[in-house]
Amino acid sequence: MARYKIKIFIISNIILSILILSSANSLAQLRFDYPIEKLEPVKIIATYTIKYQQDSLNPNFIKQEEMLLFLGQQKSLFVSSGSYSYDTVMRRLSSTHEYQNFILSSQRQNYRTSFRFWIFKNYPYGKITCHDHVIGGMFKYIEDIDLFNWQLTNDTATIQGYKSQKATCNFGGRSWIAWFSPEIPYSDGPYKFNGLPGLILKVADTKNHYVFVLESIGKPPKELMIDYRVKDFMETTKYGFFSAEDSFREDIIDRAKAAGIGYEDQQRAAQNMAGRNNPIELKRK
Repeated sequence: MARYKIKIFIISNIILSILILSSANSLAQLRFDYPIEKLEPVKIIATYTIKYQQDSLNPNFIKQEEMLLFLGQQKSLFVSSGSYSYDTVMRRLSSTHEYQNFILSSQRQNYRTSFRFWIFKNYPYGKITCHDHVIGGMFKYIEDIDLFNWQLTNDTATIQGYKSQKATCNFGGRSWIAWFSPEIPYSDGPYKFNGLPGLILKVADTKNHYVFVLESIGKPPKELMIDYRVKDFMETTKYGFFSAEDSFREDIIDRAKAAGIGYEDQQRAAQNMAGRNNPIELKRK
C-alpha cells in the first residue's frame, strides 16, 4: 500500500508539472473576475458516492469519490465534492501570485478529484450544459436533456429509507439500472441521468464499473445559489471534447518531455494514462 501511495504521489507531481508548464504562458492573462450568472437558489443537496473501475482490465482496483447534486426548482448542478471545494477556493484568489502559491502548496492535494466536469441540467431549459477540462484548456458542450429512454419495471426496494422503483436504459454504450423514489419529487439524478418520476437514488451500469449511490439528502445549511461562472470556454460538441481528452492521453509522453520530466517518469505517466481506459461514456456520439 505504501509503495502504491508513493507511485500515485510521483504521478501526481508529473501531471502537476505538465499543468504548470501548460499554464505558464497564460498566467499573465489569468482572470479572477469571471462574471457569475446566478441561476436558482438551492433547495436540496443530495450527496452521492461513486465507486468506479478506472481500468477495465483491473477489477480489483475500485476507486471512490463523493459527488454533489444541487437541486433548484428547475435547474440543477452535479459536480464532485473535490472540484466544488477547489472552485470555492479559487473564487477567493485575486492575483497570479496567490494562484501560483496555491497550486504549488500541499493544500491543493485536499481537492484532488478524477472528475472535473460540471453538469448543469435545464441550463438552458431543455438542455444539459457540461463543462470540463483537459490540461491546458476549458471546454463546454451542450446536449439535449432528453437523453434517456427509460423502461420502468415493477421491482421495488428501499434505499436510504425511501421506497424506490427500478428502471433501465441504455446510455453511452452501457446498460444501466436505476432506482428512483417518487417520494422525492425531482426528476433528476447523478451525472446526466434524469427523466424519471422521482429522484434517482442509485444508478449503476450492469458491469458495476460505475455505481452512484445516495448517501444523504437535505436542505443547505445556509442560503446557496446554483450559479454559472462565465469563463473563456472552448465551445465544442461532446465528441469534440472526448477527442481532445483522447489526444492529451496519447500525447502524454511528449508533454512530459516538454516539462523536463525524465524517461522513467515519462513511462510512469504513460502507464498511468493507459490505466484510465474505462470512461463513463464508452460511446461518444
